[in-house]
Amino acid sequence: MTATDTYTDEGGVSIITENAMAKVETYLSQNKMEKAAVSVKKKLLVVDDSEFMLQMLQQLLGDDYEVVTATSGLSAFRSITLCRPDLVLLDYEMPVCEGNQILEMIRSEKDFVDIPVIFLTSKADRESVKKVAGLKPQGYLPKSLSPELIKQEVDHFFEKI
Repeated sequence: MTATDTYTDEGGVSIITENAMAKVETYLSQNKMEKAAVSVKKKLLVVDDSEFMLQMLQQLLGDDYEVVTATSGLSAFRSITLCRPDLVLLDYEMPVCEGNQILEMIRSEKDFVDIPVIFLTSKADRESVKKVAGLKPQGYLPKSLSPELIKQEVDHFFEKI
């Protein structure tokens, strides 16, 4: 099947028409390849009430991962339900519902209990870390780390699994 067909009209003028089916097949093939490329990327859910942090992490991780963001516990649960992430980066200090409470809710749902969570927070004191240790997060990273080290830690997490 060719992408174009040529015919001559009643007045002897050659007219070139595009074969619609060939165009549709080409489009579907390209679309399928693009979706396949996206689906190979691991999904990250970043939960933080700071738009700056969300944008920075989107830029930092977006080339290698499919990054979804949430600004609250409620939107985090919606995102987890709609597009089950391979990893959640979770801020500790958030309004209404703090990170440790969000992790408790994730761990209490049988469908979400095995979703890995790494805290990425400015709250790095011993007491805060102890408070969430029983919930078994996969890590606890201070926001004071350089962006390169944060990316390295996320990459390292996925290399281990």
